[in-house]
Amino acid sequence: MKQVIGLVLLVVFCCNAVLADDEQDGPSQSGRIVNGVAVSIANYKFALNMRIDNQFVCGASIISGTYALTAGHCTYSVRNSPARVTLYGGSSSPTSGGFLVRVVRIAVHPSYNPNASPGTSDFDASVLMATTNAFVGKTNMAPIALQTSEQSTGTRCYVVGWGRTNINSPAPTSSLRFANMDIVSQASCASSWAAFPAQRITSNMICAKYSNGVDICKGDSGGAFVCGGRLTGIVSFTNPRCNSAWPAGFAKIVASSIRSFIRGQTGI
Repeated sequence: MKQVIGLVLLVVFCCNAVLADDEQDGPSQSGRIVNGVAVSIANYKFALNMRIDNQFVCGASIISGTYALTAGHCTYSVRNSPARVTLYGGSSSPTSGGFLVRVVRIAVHPSYNPNASPGTSDFDASVLMATTNAFVGKTNMAPIALQTSEQSTGTRCYVVGWGRTNINSPAPTSSLRFANMDIVSQASCASSWAAFPAQRITSNMICAKYSNGVDICKGDSGGAFVCGGRLTGIVSFTNPRCNSAWPAGFAKIVASSIRSFIRGQTGI
């Protein structure tokens, strides 16, 4: 059973086999953005890709002129080595036409559990601090407002990122991709994941699903889940096949502990 659970839960946290071996593995954070569409960064200026030692690992979102948000599982291993981390944005391409921003401080939610594998930990959130106003005055780079209210079941939202377009493809993809996802109830999400108890569904998470095989995948972790134009969740986990068999999970921005962590680190 442990082997089955380990295969089923896969963190969408990295983009290639080398990073998968080097960094923490866990429930998969989604992609095609699987079965999504290519979009222009001009409409999603908050979207960033995060690199460790110049290799693409995760997504992130600009939330002010100085700060970005990503997943805790994306940064835990380098939380004390911010110089290894850079953020790239301002371009639909993950490699050209944009701006590289250096990270000077990393804060992982204090309740994040790095030993939760093969499940992804609750409180899967991390704040990245760049140099003051590093995101200001750059073309196609701008913050997204944080969500301020609970979102009801069935709400149409979306995800964006450069993660894999299927479990066997490489990441990052050549262009930013977008897909709709609809919020599902906590009860429905928990029921879907009940066969795999290594992944708990908690009140600090929000879940979403869509038809036609739309899902997040490796490389999308840490990216944005957006409802009503506001950052509502941080991409956290999905099933390892990235085929929407179960709802994807996101760290919930309006959860009191996550929101207070963000406010305490950024003043936002």
